Amino acid sequence: DDIEERTQHGHSVVLRRLVRVALDVLDVRRELPDERVEFRMGMHTGPVVAGVVGRKLPRFRLFGDTVNTAARMMQKGLSGEV
Repeated sequence: DDIEERTQHGHSVVLRRLVRVALDVLDVRRELPDERVEFRMGMHTGPVVAGVVGRKLPRFRLFGDTVNTAARMMQKGLSGEV
């Protein structure tokens, strides 16, 4: 049961699934050697603040040091690596 598993193990279950999906995406990319597609991802855990910003074109946004750290990890990371 997902809820029971998350209650017992916290966010590590969700992060494990996210990493598996990232690895699956990289596997698909490797199966298409003629396509020039590069993936970079940054992951970090911690507190965030979420909200909708804008009136004409509202957008859902996340704010906080956790988001900034993940963004830096993505920017500085190597393509095709997890």
